[in-house]
Amino acid sequence: MSKFSSSDLAKQLLITILATVISILLTFGVSHLISKKQEAEERRQVSMMVIHDIDQTINTIRDILKTEESGWESARYVLDHKDNIKSISRDTLISFINYLIPNILNPDLRFDRSNESIFNSSQDSWNTLDDMTFIKNVQKCYDLRSMLIDQMTDWVYFKKPLTDEETYKIVMASDALFDEGSFYKLCSEKLSDIRTKIYIDYVEMRKYLYNYVLDKCIELNESNKFLMNITDKELKEFEEKNIKNVHKATPKEVEGIWTALSAENYSLEVTFNKDHTFEYKINNTLSGSVFAGKLVQQYFIPGKWEIKKDSLILTPNNEAMKFDVDQSGISYKEEMADSVKSFINNLLSDEVKEQIKAQISMNKKVSYATNIDASGKKLELTGKGGSLHLVRKEE
Repeated sequence: MSKFSSSDLAKQLLITILATVISILLTFGVSHLISKKQEAEERRQVSMMVIHDIDQTINTIRDILKTEESGWESARYVLDHKDNIKSISRDTLISFINYLIPNILNPDLRFDRSNESIFNSSQDSWNTLDDMTFIKNVQKCYDLRSMLIDQMTDWVYFKKPLTDEETYKIVMASDALFDEGSFYKLCSEKLSDIRTKIYIDYVEMRKYLYNYVLDKCIELNESNKFLMNITDKELKEFEEKNIKNVHKATPKEVEGIWTALSAENYSLEVTFNKDHTFEYKINNTLSGSVFAGKLVQQYFIPGKWEIKKDSLILTPNNEAMKFDVDQSGISYKEEMADSVKSFINNLLSDEVKEQIKAQISMNKKVSYATNIDASGKKLELTGKGGSLHLVRKEE
């Protein structure tokens, strides 16, 4: 049997030690690389979350500016034609009055500050984002948004011509919104109010502040996209994966019965059949002073559908549109029968039907971008008029 020399033993021991050290170094090195990669990915995810949040703020300011411009145009038109106010369409006059009323509820024109709170309160966010320029840019955007919200609340140029108390009297203590004569009188009174003229004239002061914040936020957010090397395509993918968790719908996924997420007084059900026909069923629930319970105004819109590339194309058959009124949910006194009948006949009149058709705006081919969630039970359709969110009806 051969024997190891002392030198052989030393070599073996050295090899074992080296192998162990190399193993440790490799393990540590790989773990270190993995850790670094995870940190980089976390930093990128947090960056995209914050950039997306500021992009949403930018979109909200743009929507506020559009609303401001639209209201101002209606107000100027009414002011220029005040001597012949009855020639002005009711829609324009309503837009004019809404422009003067404070605290009009529109969720689309509200700023979502939840991510700002998370960003400011989470030490992890600051530790993850080690680029101080990026952090300062984000903080500056949030400061600008806070300043804008404060000014919209307190700055004299944003104060509406009508006070909350005056608005309450118009809505709750008069028939100005329902009686034609009273409505024209209200419009005339507000046109002669010096506060109305001054508010209309100060539009540029409001637009200046909106545009100032808009320009600064765009500049800072675009700078952050360059700092983190984030493209618009990546942001879109981030939104769909992490915020919406959605993908484009296939024809098979579209098939079925869907109901819209809506308020209690309105419902929409749409059926996409396998033969590529569809039908919208719309129920509008109404209350009245001449009956108890709920009356349901119904309309049905048939048509054809298809998927082209990433879009859902709807071609409604407007001529086949049907109207009905469901009276099963109401009761009334016998002496009110004629009034109820007149109310229902009005709902089924040709004039009301034409108004409904105009509101629905489904008189031609309509294209929607589609997004469907991972479960296949939620569908988003986005067109020029906004987004419609549907939930698959359980069979």
